[in-house]
Amino acid sequence: MRRLLFIGLLLFSLVVSAQDEVDVYIVEGKVDAGGPKIPFFTFNTRDQFDSTNAIFTFPLGIAVTFNVTNLVDFTCGFEVRGWGSIDAIPSNESRSLTLTFDESGTFLVQDPIGDHRALGLGTMLVVSDFDGAEYYGVFNEHEPDWIEAIAEGGSYNRNIYHPDAFTINGFGFPRTKSDARSMIMGNVGDTIRVHMLNAGQMYHFPHWHGYHVTIKKASHHKNYIGWSKDSYGLAPGETMMVELVPDKPGRYPIHNHNLVTTTVGGNYPGGMMMHMHIHE
Repeated sequence: MRRLLFIGLLLFSLVVSAQDEVDVYIVEGKVDAGGPKIPFFTFNTRDQFDSTNAIFTFPLGIAVTFNVTNLVDFTCGFEVRGWGSIDAIPSNESRSLTLTFDESGTFLVQDPIGDHRALGLGTMLVVSDFDGAEYYGVFNEHEPDWIEAIAEGGSYNRNIYHPDAFTINGFGFPRTKSDARSMIMGNVGDTIRVHMLNAGQMYHFPHWHGYHVTIKKASHHKNYIGWSKDSYGLAPGETMMVELVPDKPGRYPIHNHNLVTTTVGGNYPGGMMMHMHIHE
């Protein structure tokens, strides 16, 4: 009887440990991309603005309840692409969504209403059973005219899009170098996973100096999977997981090969640059 009771308690503890609850807040502020501050909206895990969206990471098999509160003055939504969504969250109200992540991968989290992702409401969710180092890069560009028009319910021309600020995880270079989520550290021979998301409206082209990476998963360019590349395209809304096995030590950049994105207000350097520091 004791053995059965112990097994029952063990099974109960396993079920409880495979659940999680996350508070998410939709908040408004300004992002400093290295030039004039730009209106920006983010998904944060506290009710105060942070210029970088939360990046959600979970182990494989977990059930997660997202309690999403909208702190801006218009209706927003919350979607984990391929898993489920909350279609509408009125201003100053909350809604909940429970999802069980039984597949590993990198997934887009966004506000699916209209062009709300252009406000900044796009980030990634990673489900992983990997036991090595993992890093994360959310690529985004910022078009103030679009942001202001969308937030205020005004009109804008979808054929005219001229962003002049570009960020990774809400930071422009050189601030990206102090972001522990995207500043890649490792040793020769390590297997390192890097998760990337294009949260913007235009194509982005990560380019790796010093190394090639193997593309393990891609949500849009599925023909890339298995390729060893030093450059590749990220479609708007696309997620990608790559693996890096460094063959030599050194310090190398990763930058967007669309070179306008490595500027701020037309001035170089800035914008979309990550870095690696690989040791012997």
